[in-house]
Amino acid sequence: MSKEPFNCYQFGPYRLDLNEGRLLRNGEPVPLTPKAFATLVVLVQRSGHLVEKDELMKLLWPDSFVEESNLAQHVWTLRKTLGEPNGHEYIETVPKRGYRFMAEVQHLGDESFELVAERRTLTHIVTEDGAETSERPRERLPESEARNLIAGKRQWATRRRALAIGALGLLLLTVSALIVRRWRSGEARRTEAAPTAIRTNPTSMAVLPFKPIVANDRDEYLEMGMVDVLITKLSNIRQLKVRSISSVRKYGDLQQDPLAAGRELQVEAVLDGNIQRLGDRVRVTVRLLNVEDGTSLWADKFDEPFTNIFALQDSISERVAAALPLNLSAEEKDRLSRHYTENTEAFQLYLKGRYFWSKFTEDGTKKSIEYYQQAIETDPNYALAFAGLSDAYNAQGATGLAPPREVIPKANWAAEKAIALDDTLAEAHNALGANKLLFDWDWPTAERELRRAIELNPNFADAYDLYAYYLAATGRLNEAMSEMKRAQELAPLWAEFNLDLAFIFYFMRQYDAAIEQYWKANELDPNAPVVPFVIGQAYERKRMYREAIAECQKAISAHGREPAVVSALGYAYAMSGKKNEARGIANELTERWHQRYFPPVEIALVYAGLGDNNQAFHWLDKAYTERDSQLIWVNVEPELDSLRSDPRFASLVQRVGLNQ
Repeated sequence: MSKEPFNCYQFGPYRLDLNEGRLLRNGEPVPLTPKAFATLVVLVQRSGHLVEKDELMKLLWPDSFVEESNLAQHVWTLRKTLGEPNGHEYIETVPKRGYRFMAEVQHLGDESFELVAERRTLTHIVTEDGAETSERPRERLPESEARNLIAGKRQWATRRRALAIGALGLLLLTVSALIVRRWRSGEARRTEAAPTAIRTNPTSMAVLPFKPIVANDRDEYLEMGMVDVLITKLSNIRQLKVRSISSVRKYGDLQQDPLAAGRELQVEAVLDGNIQRLGDRVRVTVRLLNVEDGTSLWADKFDEPFTNIFALQDSISERVAAALPLNLSAEEKDRLSRHYTENTEAFQLYLKGRYFWSKFTEDGTKKSIEYYQQAIETDPNYALAFAGLSDAYNAQGATGLAPPREVIPKANWAAEKAIALDDTLAEAHNALGANKLLFDWDWPTAERELRRAIELNPNFADAYDLYAYYLAATGRLNEAMSEMKRAQELAPLWAEFNLDLAFIFYFMRQYDAAIEQYWKANELDPNAPVVPFVIGQAYERKRMYREAIAECQKAISAHGREPAVVSALGYAYAMSGKKNEARGIANELTERWHQRYFPPVEIALVYAGLGDNNQAFHWLDKAYTERDSQLIWVNVEPELDSLRSDPRFASLVQRVGLNQ
């Protein structure tokens, strides 16, 4: 076999080595994706000349239709990688036309075009995921074609070098395209020179809370917001199980070991980063780690104007996907680079809304609504902010922070507006499904919307959780158990999902399993103000009244006289024979309800325990009038069993839209 010709281009401190398929900076390899490398080859070989966008896209994606934004992203990546020599960009954008490589380029290649025609082997392309692609030997060109190429070369030798470089560029670009296609087909292998890659395609990863670069100068909105955005983007990749924001929020400690967090979260890879806002710029360092051995799969630093925050998020998520590596569908690629707003002010307001929403407090929910509303005022087309607003109103109604009849219309309006703006937004369908399930009792619409949310984002743990609610409420308890376990798998350390799993056991009358699951939830977060519905009520159903009363009193001591906890205590008193104590609690709750709204079902349950059916149905009717979300459990709640033979119960079930 003839020796392969030496073909390199030198510009500034960079050498573009076409034989090895890599870019070097002062002799050190610079990671590039295959498409970015191919883009650079074309631009460098046409140095000083305009390359039209259409021509570039046809060369880079000869067999596919892609949007112009894909090309812009690769150019942005190249600009970021190359930097700016002496204050001038390497790549100039010619508005509405294309790009021009501005640096002076020196071609270091051999002049033996005959050897190029005879070349049979392609080797080594170093990509940012650490993969090395090998091609099979190319077939030798027919002798007649080779002679024509040689003759052509001799004729062109007397012409300007630019024409020769252009001709060679087309041949090498074809080679690059072949490399890209073969790399995408998953035939890459590891090399010692490349970054470490996961040996098999991972099935799970977690994005850990970003931490400040300077510990005393935190921006928690931005730190958690960046994580929230990246989780949302990466969750659209169906090949991955991405841990939810609720699962990773606990790892915000500055001293947190990312590998230990990854092991606890039971994932194969973790994305760990630092972020700092300095005036109008944002600095980010980020690394993707293999949890098994701690090796770095990819790492980079960014220093960008804050106005480039969306492109920065795109770059991180796309390069994570490339580093794993994954074969993405066209739809997944589109969602990976999708922006829900282009307005940085609206984006910051949305981050603050998410931050306060995640506190799960009355004040936090109110503040989240204020920030979501400001985000919408700043960008009226911000679908994600509308979905967040719907969730916040939903939470107010479901937890008794506001009468449901006041917030249901607002919650439905915000969710429907979000869907109208973006029908592919899983969060919007989830919000509407929640409203239809909890308040409107529109069961077909609730199921359709929640299933649609899961279809759009298979990593959306909240959607699985709510869909399990729907299935349990409609009596499909085995299916509910399956969906709840899916939510738990996506957020294994989230106490609330584990508690919801205990609820399903409780509704199935498997009280021992419910108690065991409750304690698992308690171990995950002993300080969470979880309502002791399950542990107290499960003990009560097992006639363990002393234990039931003790658990309720313990919760009251820790978190105050929350109506739901006091109600559970009143029911336990009633069933244990302490009627006077139970009536005292019923009177306390009645007086408090007239002062401030909370779910009327809580009062009805105490009267059910006392055997006072008239008062129980009186408060159940109020619950229906107020659209109390607790009524979705009317068919499965064990504490209502004593009322089921009363004709009024069948009427209530029918009004809620369920079959007894």
